Amino acid sequence: MSEDIDAQIERKEAELSPLCRFMDELKVKFTKETASFASEWFKKASKEYVTKYPEVALNLSEERFAQMKAQVNELIQDSEKIVNGELDDPALWWHQRPRLHDSAAQYLQVADKYPEILDHSVRHALGRLGLILERYKFNVNASGNPGSYGEFWFDHPKGVDSAPCPYYPHLLRWSEKMQQTIREYNAQYIMAVAVFEEIHRLKEEKKRQQAMNRWESI
Repeated sequence: MSEDIDAQIERKEAELSPLCRFMDELKVKFTKETASFASEWFKKASKEYVTKYPEVALNLSEERFAQMKAQVNELIQDSEKIVNGELDDPALWWHQRPRLHDSAAQYLQVADKYPEILDHSVRHALGRLGLILERYKFNVNASGNPGSYGEFWFDHPKGVDSAPCPYYPHLLRWSEKMQQTIREYNAQYIMAVAVFEEIHRLKEEKKRQQAMNRWESI
């Protein structure tokens, strides 16, 4: 019986492996798509805030205004690095750290409500713009400075007592490519979890049989 269970486990592990490989390809794809999205978003959002608060923009000296634009352009150029830093975390991706009992809806999209586990990381990447807007007094607080008011562009990802982290707080629509990639990831996730749970069940059954065989052999 134990040999039969070993064969079943091996078969299920062989079934899980390609699912995880495809999920990793989707993770890489989503990261690239998010970097492209962030690059365009930084351009668009910075222009929106210059026109949203024209009195702030017009009160900046030529030198300060040029410095701000240079810093935004640097942010745009660093989009890939910033996004990789946020999304290259095994805790965000089930296939890199398979777990039992995770929610079946963990990567589910409903209309414009995106999976929280990933949406928070996307918003942390975009929140970097808030640090520049705060520096040049565009009514944004992204550093968590208690003496500063305006729009709160930060959160405390590891709890109330943790250091504040830049975070874009407003309505956000992912690109269609990002949405489609995570829909594909979610479909693979549902299949992979079912296989992973079956592997776990078989391994637990094998341990029960080994325990009983030991009892019977004495």
